[in-house]
Parts: sequence; structure tokens; C-alpha cells
Amino acid sequence: MTPEKRFNLQKGLGYRLSLLASINSRKIESHLTELGLTRLMWCVLLAIEEEGLTQPSEIAEFIGINRTAASRTLRQMHERKLINRLPGRDDGRSILVTATEKGKQALEAALPKARIVAQEIRSKLTEEELAIFEELLDKMLAGESRDLSKL
Repeated sequence: MTPEKRFNLQKGLGYRLSLLASINSRKIESHLTELGLTRLMWCVLLAIEEEGLTQPSEIAEFIGINRTAASRTLRQMHERKLINRLPGRDDGRSILVTATEKGKQALEAALPKARIVAQEIRSKLTEEELAIFEELLDKMLAGESRDLSKL
């Protein structure tokens, strides 16, 4: 007879959520790498083009990263000509971020691949299960910090 385990890592909710998130990230990152994008660059392009965000602080908050990580990513994207960084209208210290044509094309190329990855994960659940799972995720995330920079 074996003693009862004090904690079963393989059955732990946090472990399994992390594992699923890691699997999802690896799948999307493999597609993004082919396009010359990182996951953060992809998120920035989504923030700009899909959410209409133009301020670095708004983009960082939307993604859930700190300003340092956002600044580094925006600098890399500017160097790769994926975004424009323009002086703000009212204040010369502020920056307005927009996607370049190259950035928009990269996003357009990535969208179908992201949909495929999402469908691969979602297809394991019925529509009813998916609705319940998404509701439960929202419930579990309620009131929690969305800062992903420490992950």
C-alpha cells in the first residue's frame, strides 16, 4: 500500500492551466516565427489594429505587460518597420503608435494561423462545454491582476 500523496502536481488546476497555456503558446509561436513575429509583437499588432490603441501605456495595459517590456517590443517593431512611432499631437513627449503596411500585412498573414490554433484547442470541447469553460475562466480571473510581465 502506497501512502497518499500530499499534493498531486499532475492533477493540480494551476499546473494543467499552465500546461494548456504553454501548449497554446508553442503552437501559435511556431506560426508567428515563420512570419518574423514574436508573441508580444503579435499582441501589439492586435492592440493597434483590432482594438484601436495608439498609446504605449494603453497597449501595455491591454496585453498585460509592464512599460519596460512594451517599450522594448515597440522599439524592436519600429526597427523591423512593423510600426510607426510618431510624436503625440498635444505633447511632444507622448508617442503615437500605428502599424505600417508591413505590420498590417504581417497581422493579416498571422490571423488565419491563429484561428487554426484556436480551433485546434477549442475543437476538443462541445459548444456547451466551451461556453461553460469560458464562463468559468472569466469567473476565476475576476479581480485578479492581468500583469503577465512576471510570467
